[in-house]
Amino acid sequence: MLSVLINNYNYARFLGECIDSALSQDHPDFEVIVVDDGSTDDSRAIIESYGDRIVAVLKENGGQASSFNAGLAAARGDILLLLDADDAFLPGKLAHVEALYAAHDLEWCFDRVVTEPGTQMPDTLRLSLIDKRDAMRLGGFPTLPVPTSGLSFRRRILEQILPMPVASGVVLSDNYLKFAAAYLGKGAIVETPLTFQRLHDANRYTQTGRAKSLKPRIMIATGLHLAHRYDGLNRMGRSLVAGGISGLPVGESWQEIGRCAQEGQALGWTRSNLTGLVLKKRLANMLRGGGVA
Repeated sequence: MLSVLINNYNYARFLGECIDSALSQDHPDFEVIVVDDGSTDDSRAIIESYGDRIVAVLKENGGQASSFNAGLAAARGDILLLLDADDAFLPGKLAHVEALYAAHDLEWCFDRVVTEPGTQMPDTLRLSLIDKRDAMRLGGFPTLPVPTSGLSFRRRILEQILPMPVASGVVLSDNYLKFAAAYLGKGAIVETPLTFQRLHDANRYTQTGRAKSLKPRIMIATGLHLAHRYDGLNRMGRSLVAGGISGLPVGESWQEIGRCAQEGQALGWTRSNLTGLVLKKRLANMLRGGGVA
């Protein structure tokens, strides 16, 4: 069985189209779970209108990470696919994804997205197989440019990632999910888009100004939590934290170095080694023309 985990917060205007894109999939054995994270719009009335065609999980507002956690707890499938309520699956996605898992013995599979409405899926798929586990233990970063709605996982992998932390003040990046999965098993990126990502004014992470200010904080939280959760991601997590700090204004970065060194003390992090990494990343950013905040 496949489980589609839709997470929703105040996206009533998109939610019906999203649910319909999942329910209309040509697959014989799947379930659609809709987690509503304390919406205050008409979302819950829309969810109720689907009756027993979906599994509804209605919870108090706790953020996207808490919705992922609740969705996994309610799911029965062996392969789980994430879907934001403002996005949609292209026709045939579930059948393609299940076939790829079976053919390549994948632990995770991430597919590219399109942003043009009405895009049709090509007849043939292009696939890149990925196994970056050894490189990640040495501190390397995998390149996984896929948003939340393109992510899917075998249950045995997702159960090693979720429940994920609910970070204070920021929402953990989908990089938390992607990096953890890539560390835990082999997978693939479907280069042929299987998902429609909607870009709109209320999309928190696609507004240039807001994304710029949020990105460093999200990187820092993601790196800290990954390093604490997985022993083999200590080096990569520290590098991710340093990258986030280097994106902060200089006045804020020194304070953040001290905080992260304290939180990472048990991991062998110090103010000195974090400062060195931050300075290297600032220099690299300057050489690329990014300047210093």
